[in-house]
Amino acid sequence: MKKIILSTLLGMGLFALPMAAQEPSTDKAAGEFDKSGKRIVKGAKKSGTAMKHGEVVASGKEAGKATGTAVKHAAKGTAEGARVVGDKTEDVADKSGRATVKGAKKVGDKAEDVWDKTSRETVKGAKKTGRVVKDALDGHDEKQK
Repeated sequence: MKKIILSTLLGMGLFALPMAAQEPSTDKAAGEFDKSGKRIVKGAKKSGTAMKHGEVVASGKEAGKATGTAVKHAAKGTAEGARVVGDKTEDVADKSGRATVKGAKKVGDKAEDVWDKTSRETVKGAKKTGRVVKDALDGHDEKQK
């Protein structure tokens, strides 16, 4: 009895798990392609039924209508997919542009720091040289520190 209950619970769990894991699709392009396929199937069934009853013209009409609608939905799906790809590409370009600007700012800041440090050292050296020259002209030795 325990085996039957355990088997039943395991079977129900295996059946329910995929159902619970499925998320509703929010992909518009996939939805349009699904509509396209469903419309072709529906049109083929109607066309086949009309042909079975001997209505050749009606069969062709149903097939043409189904094909036209299916192509329309497929085109919408393709356009939506292209739009999504364009948006993602734009996001990547924006992100890389921001990263480039950030890197350029860092390089600029470091170069400015180096320039400031170099210029301070140059000014210090020039002042020291100026004092030495002044002392030499005055006839005094360099100041003792």
